Amino acid sequence: MTDQTSLLERAQQRDPSALATIYDTYAPKIYSYIYRHVGDPGRAEDLTGGVFVKMLEALDKNKFAQDALQAWLYRIAHNLIVDDIRHQQRRPTSLLHEGIAVPEESHPDQVVGRRLERERLRRALDELTADQRDVILLRFGEGMTAPQAAKVLGKTEEAVRALQRRGLTNLRRLLTPATVVPDRQP
Repeated sequence: MTDQTSLLERAQQRDPSALATIYDTYAPKIYSYIYRHVGDPGRAEDLTGGVFVKMLEALDKNKFAQDALQAWLYRIAHNLIVDDIRHQQRRPTSLLHEGIAVPEESHPDQVVGRRLERERLRRALDELTADQRDVILLRFGEGMTAPQAAKVLGKTEEAVRALQRRGLTNLRRLLTPATVVPDRQP
């Protein structure tokens, strides 16, 4: 029996310390993941709470992950994000955190430059397919391995690696400034 299985069994019995451990360990990561998709702190908080409600419902029905708690929670989060986006009838408008931690000694030009770069990256991420964006955010935003991302997305590792390659290629293309050819005047 693994520690994770024991933790889930204790959570199923509504052991407050087990539930608190799961929440304290995963809630900040899940919130961050959701926020990168929805871009709204209030919606991200609501959806994060929804992940843990769904977890409790699954524990009641004995339909919970036996050995991959993190992947299971991210999968629940992913499904809630998809449902939320469908409900909103639009694509996410903000994928990255809006605030920028700015050291006091930063020059205003640097602050503006950072904001412009984040906005440029946000627009480029919006141009990717939903699958490519999900893989990029899980791999680089959440620091997951390809096997972890595959479990969250319900895809094979090979599919995740292919989506990552295509996504990075598309990001590179979108973020590389186009060479402007000056108009020739006769």
